[in-house]
Amino acid sequence: MASISSSALPHVAIFPFMSKGHTIPVIHLAHLFRRRRRRLATLTFFTTPLNAPFIRDSLAGTDASVVELPFPENVPTLPPSIERTDRLPDMSLLMPFIDALRPEPRLLKSHFEQALGNLLPAISLLISGPFLPWTNESALKFGIPRISFYGCANFAILIKTICARGILQTGLDNDRQPFMVPGFPHLRLTKADVGKPFDDPNPQHPMYVFDVEVTKATNESYGMVANSFYELEPAYVDHWNDNIGPKVWCVGPLCLARPKAEPAERRSEWMEWLDSRSAMNRPVVFVAFGSQAEISVPQLKEIAAGLERSGLDFLWVVRAKGVDLGEGLEERVAERGRVVREWADQLEILRHEIESVRGFVSHCGWNSVIEGISAGVPLLAWPMIAEQPTNAKFVADELRIGLRIRASDGTRDGLVRREDVERMVRELMLGEKGKEAAENVKSLAQAARMAMEGGSSWQELKQMIDEVCAIRKAEVYLPQS
Repeated sequence: MASISSSALPHVAIFPFMSKGHTIPVIHLAHLFRRRRRRLATLTFFTTPLNAPFIRDSLAGTDASVVELPFPENVPTLPPSIERTDRLPDMSLLMPFIDALRPEPRLLKSHFEQALGNLLPAISLLISGPFLPWTNESALKFGIPRISFYGCANFAILIKTICARGILQTGLDNDRQPFMVPGFPHLRLTKADVGKPFDDPNPQHPMYVFDVEVTKATNESYGMVANSFYELEPAYVDHWNDNIGPKVWCVGPLCLARPKAEPAERRSEWMEWLDSRSAMNRPVVFVAFGSQAEISVPQLKEIAAGLERSGLDFLWVVRAKGVDLGEGLEERVAERGRVVREWADQLEILRHEIESVRGFVSHCGWNSVIEGISAGVPLLAWPMIAEQPTNAKFVADELRIGLRIRASDGTRDGLVRREDVERMVRELMLGEKGKEAAENVKSLAQAARMAMEGGSSWQELKQMIDEVCAIRKAEVYLPQS
């Protein structure tokens, strides 16, 4: 395989897992590759036909090319024409969706390898989603270093890895009993902070079994790239790189690499409404739980009643269509509240130029957390699934940039009553703890901007590319153990 000449840009292939939450940050990564008047690489994205239009539109201005791979056909466990997870009718279908992408008996891997081998110039580096672990085998076949893109905090990766060993959480009496984490004497976690299925000392859940496969592929890869920045979590990055590995490069917050939309594109109804709140000096709490959180109708009604009782101005994105949030609610709060039942640009709302959004009620998906940090908006952490409870712990207790809301009956998955919604939203927006969180997140927002504008994240990205180029020029690739 020929080496890449010193005068040529390295050719980076990017293959995200088919989920908006996984795809959007790597699209931002593509924009980062050409920031600061310097292109670091030529880019080729791999995706499937129904995902390609969104990716092509989002990559405008990057000169990246897109290769379409056929999505597996006639998968008996999946509805037809579903090619990304946020289109699944039920999140219980996540594992069948993942299984459909496996190399056997499906043909996605063979199509990928055929395209990978035909690209010119030859690929210097493959960045792929961790939920596509078989791409590591494909990369090794062609002698290409593979880096796994983790769109979450190093804190969450570290805690999950330690807890997956099933020792710390053994013998606990309940979900709220604390246990210590080796290497971090200040840190006290509970099983409720870890999230399912990694809270189980002897997990048999299919997602845990799959995670073992993902972890093995990551360990055999050249490294990891994280949508974080070193100054956000230095102790956890250092502990990972010094004691666990493979090496992680922090290159975020990647949302700061997203190009600004043209002003005319931002004048949606709710953005104009935010303008009006600023003109009246009325701060707004933004409520959004992502594209995949499944919230019961009773809980939605409790949220609605709590927001109404709070007396605060709010903008609430409701994913569920046609759900009655309470008779006459939207009419009663029309002067100070907006319920959005369509797609909303969360990042643009958080970054509203007149800073009308002063609080963010979030499910604590990492994309949402890092967007809140980059915009300098404190969070009310309300985790739902996956690593979100760990993110919530990080937000509230480690970074102290937000507050944590819990079920009113003290259980992990119980209902949060309207009086607790009211109390916690008011504390976030008006209370002393909320003011402290706001000060802390403003400081981190400044550090995030510095990291991206020639600071640690930009330097990490350059270092990663330089290391890979050195490997390819030597025509030697030895995966890290």
